[in-house]
Amino acid sequence: MKFRFLDQIDEEEIQEQLSLIEQWLEDLCDWFLSNLPKFIAALVILIVGLWLSKFICKIVIKAMKKTNADPTVTEFLKSILNIVLKVLVVITAISTLGFDMTSIIASLAAAAVAIGLALQDSLSNVASGVLIILNKKFKVGDYLETEGLTGTVIRIEMMNTVLKTYDNKEIIIPNSNLMSNNITNHFAFDERRVDLNVGISYEDDIDKARAILWNIIRSKKEILQENQNQIIVNDLGESSVEISVKVWCKSDDYWNVLADMKESIKKSFDENGISIPYNQIDVHMQEEKKSE
Repeated sequence: MKFRFLDQIDEEEIQEQLSLIEQWLEDLCDWFLSNLPKFIAALVILIVGLWLSKFICKIVIKAMKKTNADPTVTEFLKSILNIVLKVLVVITAISTLGFDMTSIIASLAAAAVAIGLALQDSLSNVASGVLIILNKKFKVGDYLETEGLTGTVIRIEMMNTVLKTYDNKEIIIPNSNLMSNNITNHFAFDERRVDLNVGISYEDDIDKARAILWNIIRSKKEILQENQNQIIVNDLGESSVEISVKVWCKSDDYWNVLADMKESIKKSFDENGISIPYNQIDVHMQEEKKSE
């Protein structure tokens, strides 16, 4: 009899819980149906607002490009504008549902402070991105080298800078890293010097080799002839005379000039009988004198 009484109590509790759940679902359904127009309006605002955000970003960026604005500033502004517009769209959609936006914004502000403390690195990246833009440490199109990474800057975003390598890889570097580490900007100036060291044999004529090199330099349109180009004997090595060739060109032509000069020097030296020694060991055998 005792066990049956307990079973009866359990069944009553279960029925009571089911009734509460059923009542809660009915209230939720009624609330949803009564606020359905607000939900539809919020959804429309969200969809249209996100589309308008993209459209406005495109219009602003297009206008900036027409005014020949700095591509670095353009990309950075696009990144910030995109986030700000999306946040405004979400807040507008929430306010349509009838929520008190004053309390929501206050809660968001408090949450932002807490999140900011937890995400100090992210905020540091944002601040570094702003400093990069303001100080103009580098810009889109520059070729950077930092901490063993090299590539051309294609975007400076709010938190990261994106590089593209010559073999078409993408490198994403946090802006704070670029502010704290050493950076070599190979395209910081309009002109750049190409340095080449060429070895010739000790048996070859230095003046002849120098004349050949000058002829190559004068034949290259990409080389700036008015600059102080130089051909000097740099070192007397163990197996070769090292000649240093220093020529100037536009920074954008650097890699083409470097590759073209190497090929032209090799071909011209071959045609004129100038040898480029490679590491080798010469063994000279001396016959032992016969004793009388």
